[in-house]
Amino acid sequence: PERRMAARTALWVVALLGLQLAGEGVSASHVLELNSSNIDAALSAGVWLVEFYAPWCGYCRRLEPVYEQVAEELQEDFVKVARVDGSAFKALGARFGVQGFPTIFHINNGDIRKYAGDRSKDSLVIYAAQDFAKQPLSFSPTFSPLGTLGRIFGAILEATVALQENYERARKYLDLSHPWALGLVALLTAVTGSILGLIVSVIFPERDPPPRAQAAQGRKRDESAGEGRAERTAPMWFFGAWSRGVSGAAR
Repeated sequence: PERRMAARTALWVVALLGLQLAGEGVSASHVLELNSSNIDAALSAGVWLVEFYAPWCGYCRRLEPVYEQVAEELQEDFVKVARVDGSAFKALGARFGVQGFPTIFHINNGDIRKYAGDRSKDSLVIYAAQDFAKQPLSFSPTFSPLGTLGRIFGAILEATVALQENYERARKYLDLSHPWALGLVALLTAVTGSILGLIVSVIFPERDPPPRAQAAQGRKRDESAGEGRAERTAPMWFFGAWSRGVSGAAR
């Protein structure tokens, strides 16, 4: 009996130590992961801070511990903090007009604002909790990435990315040579993007561009903040006319 009791005690001690070590080694993250399958449902309501990042982006890696602290602190303000791997979900990044990493959006019940401040914890927390209201919307309600039209564009972009990623399989299925297949992909992308961009530009014409001095200052701010450029995929180009028209409409 004494040996059994000693054995049981030893097992309990080992089990408790194992649980303690596991708890210390794995800390639960307060940052939610969003992707193309759950982002629409998640962002349909509530207040969110969403970062588009890429694993290879040095700026994103430096922001990661700060962003985790932001997520932990914003729990008290009922602001959910999430991120999207823009390199894995290229069409989703293009749908939001992401052209560099990291890009951070504040989303309040569907109203989207692109964060343009410094990436310190205090600045992000204050912006997400209250200062966001001082900034105009980055997208008009009609052409919001979370709206009906935005979801349609998203579906087209997803199809474009799928075509790119499955190019070789589709080429063999259609029995096309490389030049013909590449020409077909380029033509479809150019025609679709041009038509949709023209529609956006006609409905919401872009405002006059800023003076050269203001444009130069804007470039300096971008460079000082630090931004990793997103991969220039077809969806990124395809989204260019859309984002320009939308930006003009939102101002």
